[in-house]
Amino acid sequence: MLRLKCPSQNYAWGRLARSNSEVAALAAAAGSAVDHEKPYAELWMGTHPSGPSMLAADPTTSLQDWLEQHSQALGPTVLKRFGLKLPFLFKVLSVETALSIQSHPDKELAERLHAQHPEIYKDSNHKPEMALAITDFEALCGFVSIQELSHALRSIPELAAVVGKQQSQAVHSSTSNSGAAQAALKAAFTALMTADPKSVAEQVELLDDRLQQQQKLTDKERLIMRLHQQYPHDVGVLSVFFLNLILLKPGQAIYLPANEPHAYVSGQLVECMATSDNVIRAGLTPKLRDTTILCESLTYNQGPPVMLQGDLVQEYTTVYSPPFDEFEVYKVSLPESADTIIPANQGPTVVLVMRGRGNVTATSALKAFALEEQTRVSKGDIFFVPSHTALDVSAGIAQDLELWIAACNSKIFESQFALPEGLVNGHKLANGHKSVDGHKLANGRKVSNAHIIVKSAIAV
Repeated sequence: MLRLKCPSQNYAWGRLARSNSEVAALAAAAGSAVDHEKPYAELWMGTHPSGPSMLAADPTTSLQDWLEQHSQALGPTVLKRFGLKLPFLFKVLSVETALSIQSHPDKELAERLHAQHPEIYKDSNHKPEMALAITDFEALCGFVSIQELSHALRSIPELAAVVGKQQSQAVHSSTSNSGAAQAALKAAFTALMTADPKSVAEQVELLDDRLQQQQKLTDKERLIMRLHQQYPHDVGVLSVFFLNLILLKPGQAIYLPANEPHAYVSGQLVECMATSDNVIRAGLTPKLRDTTILCESLTYNQGPPVMLQGDLVQEYTTVYSPPFDEFEVYKVSLPESADTIIPANQGPTVVLVMRGRGNVTATSALKAFALEEQTRVSKGDIFFVPSHTALDVSAGIAQDLELWIAACNSKIFESQFALPEGLVNGHKLANGHKSVDGHKLANGRKVSNAHIIVKSAIAV
């Protein structure tokens, strides 16, 4: 394993370090100086140039620099498919105030935007992403049904006044999931987001005044009042009526393809995405708004995002697999004194210790370079693990241990996991544990049928 030093981002929407920011807590646990009066919004783990991870043993060398000298650490499949880079960017977010109404471009649009405005769109990659709640978490994601929007336009006069009669009538006349419904939704949303700011401010103020007089409020109406406090008179306040309000409990996740509108509202989460920092914004932000591009590029699909509960793939290990090639995420939760094997992956992984203490022993088929093979771990530790490296993990005495692991999506490999030579068919595992017929692991632990271990064919 390769221990990393990873940067945190102090965006204005983040939680103050003194206000239970998980990002700040992880940074402090890793030994970084933390200013308790600053917001700590994101922890970045990866190779993106806007926030590259550095080697803990040599802070002048980035993980990207190291990969360029040790390309086989990516594994042949990843190297061939994605090139000499880590395909995913792994993050932790601590959200105090809402992020912008935004979308992320698909590959074709990202290439065009980067070529035209490289100072704004810093790379040419798409950015599908997945958000995994570690606390209660609120988000606005995807468009509501045309029926729900029609009801809002009939019952919220301030919204109808900004959207306009013609666009409102087109929504009322549409049927669900028809081409006409998508066209009407696009016209109405574009009318809202491009409306005269003075008119928007007047209607938002009227709406807020009216809601303050109501005794009973819906979840969306309460959110509108909060957003108006955070971003007074902003058009993003009214956009709430167009979007699904999603409430996640810890352990639940959603994934978002390119060109889908969303805004994270509050809570703390683990996030994984394709390696990109491209964001198209149009509301709830003091940053540059690219409203025309956002409105033109959205899919205008209706309905809430798919919610993932995670699949238990072996004892203590849950996987969240979105339909994107670049990434999936594992959560490993060990009770005190328990241990488990994390089978070798055919691609690279990044491991974050979210809480607790324990021990990790790495056993790799890759002998071309020396890496830390056994270490004690604790909250805030972050490691890069080369392909074809198995981890034997144990929690400490009177200590739980929780790891979050980002990996390439297993569907890009012929088989999900590949243990290196010497870790199957009865050969010894770390600490003298043995496998039985490639299925049973240390102390009788098992891998599910979907994760049967096969011998690696990689040359070492």
